[in-house]
Amino acid sequence: MSNLGFRFCGITCLLLLVDPCLAQVNKDSLRAITCDPHKPDSTRLLALFDLAWDGYLFSDPDSAYLLAEQLQHEARTKHDVVFEARSSELKAAVWYVRGEMRTALSHYDTALVLHRRNGDADGQADVISNMGGMLSYLGELDSALALYEQGLDLHERLADSASIANDLNAIGRVQMLRGDHGKAVDLYQQSLYIQETLGNKRGICTSLANLGGLYLNQSDWNEALGYYRRAAAMAEELDDQHQLGTQLEEIGSCLKEMGDTTGSMQAYRRSETIRLAIDDRHGLVNVRNRLASLLLEQLRPNEARTLFDQSMAMARAEDLPYGLGNALVGLSTVLLREGEPVRALAMAVAADSAAVRAEELNLQRDAAAARYAALKVLGRWQEALAVHEQVVLLNDSILREENQRDLLRSGFKYTYERAAETDSLRHVAERTRTEAKHREQRTWLLALLAVAAILGTAAWLRMRYTARAKRAIEEAQERLLESERAREASEVRTCIARDVHDQLGSDLTKLVLLSTEAREVAHSGTNGLPDITNDIERIAGEANRSLGDIVWAIDPHHDSLTSLTERVRAHCDRMLKWSKVEHTVECAHEGPDRSLDPATKRDIYLILREALNNAIKYANAQHIHVKFHTSATRVRFEVKDDGVGMEVNAGQGHGLRNMRARAERIGGEFNVVSAIGAGTRVDFAASLPAE
Repeated sequence: MSNLGFRFCGITCLLLLVDPCLAQVNKDSLRAITCDPHKPDSTRLLALFDLAWDGYLFSDPDSAYLLAEQLQHEARTKHDVVFEARSSELKAAVWYVRGEMRTALSHYDTALVLHRRNGDADGQADVISNMGGMLSYLGELDSALALYEQGLDLHERLADSASIANDLNAIGRVQMLRGDHGKAVDLYQQSLYIQETLGNKRGICTSLANLGGLYLNQSDWNEALGYYRRAAAMAEELDDQHQLGTQLEEIGSCLKEMGDTTGSMQAYRRSETIRLAIDDRHGLVNVRNRLASLLLEQLRPNEARTLFDQSMAMARAEDLPYGLGNALVGLSTVLLREGEPVRALAMAVAADSAAVRAEELNLQRDAAAARYAALKVLGRWQEALAVHEQVVLLNDSILREENQRDLLRSGFKYTYERAAETDSLRHVAERTRTEAKHREQRTWLLALLAVAAILGTAAWLRMRYTARAKRAIEEAQERLLESERAREASEVRTCIARDVHDQLGSDLTKLVLLSTEAREVAHSGTNGLPDITNDIERIAGEANRSLGDIVWAIDPHHDSLTSLTERVRAHCDRMLKWSKVEHTVECAHEGPDRSLDPATKRDIYLILREALNNAIKYANAQHIHVKFHTSATRVRFEVKDDGVGMEVNAGQGHGLRNMRARAERIGGEFNVVSAIGAGTRVDFAASLPAE
């Protein structure tokens, strides 16, 4: 589940627990009723429930829990199973506020059994919906959706408008987390309309927070900030400290994205204070990580380190892998800046494990980047390169998700505007029917003609708008793809240049050391000089080829199929001539030339180069045949030898795994055919997308 998904999970669940018909309570009067022995038992128990729920649950959950235990004891003493069930609901709500979802679910299970025993359909519906909220928070979206729909069905049978609005809100949130923003916005609007009609402030607060989350997911920071501020103001009016702390954290996030670091810092600090007061540990971990990251950006590492340490300890105690991973990544960054790369690497490795548990790509990428940075400082270049490849793969996955989110954003905008137009047309039709009703002198023929005209206009407008919106979306997608291609090309060239620079630096260092050794051998008169000069010649040749690789890879004039074909031909001729193995090389491009993005070009070249190197080094072949054919739509090659062969299924080394991974990344087909004593054939084929 992504970081954004967890951000939405806590928005509405708690508010579903609240009875919207209850206004702000007078604690003193309720306390007096609970202590009055002349009042009926049912009145006293109800007052005790209301006192705990509306008086203390959100502002002082510890006191609410003590009142829930008192309610449970008195209900059992009076043999009142209704309030015994409601006391279990109270306990579940308190555990939710404390961030203990599994414990909350166990209390809801108890309440559900009691409500079913009592035949209380209303109580069953509320508990089922609230259990859906717990599962949604835990990321079990399919199970949560099934429970929400059960609760909605029961509430519709009971004609409970307030609960129906809450269920619609919750189902909309799950649909948003699943990526169906069109359904989400429709459900949110239905819920908001019902809540405003009922005047339910808690429900309105929930809807505002969810709409803020929806716009946040669209990266519309300004619109999201407006909704979050309205939700925070209403939460403060209701004295809902849990909701207020959550909204302040989101306000800080929006302000940070908009460049207002001062306002962001103030919002985070206030959220931290509130969550500390109500012992919301899950929220504390999240807001302290964000606050520490902001302090680190402001070059205040000591303060940041203190907060990261606190978050790490709390996340471990509460088993919060996402919060733990963020804290460890932050600590790794701080330690690296303070000159402690060994400890920084240990933190980064631990962060990687937490990120895998959290199943969050951005966190996995950040943890891998922290490992890469520490390994570079420690001079462990080979490990650093392997981790860097992992970072590149994760970035590719995240980029695909971002592209999908952009498409969803365009689809959401289109759906929203189409719904607005449909609502407008519906309003026109309704007004026309109302006017016709009050003008009896109009004939039925005129009325039918008017309706027909409206429907015809509506159909024409919809067709026109649909065509225009489709063109706009296609143009936006094309611009986005072009931008992503240009950015990817730049990143690939930068990555290639950096990798080859590291290799050249290593080779040059070896040359210096070998030259020094040659001079010493020459002075001493020993016989090792020819071996040293051979090593110098070999390393110099490798450095020269590396330099050629970087010039070819970063030059945009070589981003074409013909350039790739010629490069492959030159490399094969050079390597096979050097190997002194009999060989044939067949390289050809058919049809018109076309451009090729740098990433694809580099992957194809590296796959062939590795296949040829393996044939030369390990096959012990008498003859090697290379065939490389390209066209405007397809690339295919074959590297075949008559050497010793191998067992393909006996395990694969890093070389074969890397070739297969590169082929999969560009959508190609990679196959190795070999057997002991029968030689080896490596086949590759890939279709190229249209330009």
